[in-house]
Amino acid sequence: MALTQHEILNNTRAVLKQVPYRTNFERDNFVYGIATGPRLVISLCQEMEFLSAEHDKATNDWSKASLVEEMNIINAKIVELQTVIGSNIRVAVEAAEPEYWVEELAKKAAIEAICQKVSVENMSQMLKLPAEHYESAIVKCQTFLNIINKTTRSAERKANTASSLQYGDDE
Repeated sequence: MALTQHEILNNTRAVLKQVPYRTNFERDNFVYGIATGPRLVISLCQEMEFLSAEHDKATNDWSKASLVEEMNIINAKIVELQTVIGSNIRVAVEAAEPEYWVEELAKKAAIEAICQKVSVENMSQMLKLPAEHYESAIVKCQTFLNIINKTTRSAERKANTASSLQYGDDE
């Protein structure tokens, strides 16, 4: 016997109620992974504002529930980070700025080097750093490039080996 529209929607909604707003993998790599320390706290607070707006726009209870669950997870991370960096975010941000900018500019420079598209903007920003921070940015950039190069070569070797085994290449 065929199901009614209402029965079908009840079945699919039962499935959707089990789906989190974000997976742990997504949160760990694409929400928490964008910054560290005080910058991460700020980013998570901004994310909380976004989630709250999404909650206000949600039209069903299961969507609202998954958003509230995500907000609780993000809030727990904010509280955890605040125990490490303290409650005075302004002081913590100022103290962490040199390391943040060295890391940020080094990553951008590494990406530019890989893409072979060096921007005047990023290089100009790097040159504005005090000498010791500029040197740290260059060292970190080269470290990123070395890691990317090594990882890429390793992945290529694995792919070539797997391809040879799969297709029986005798070369």
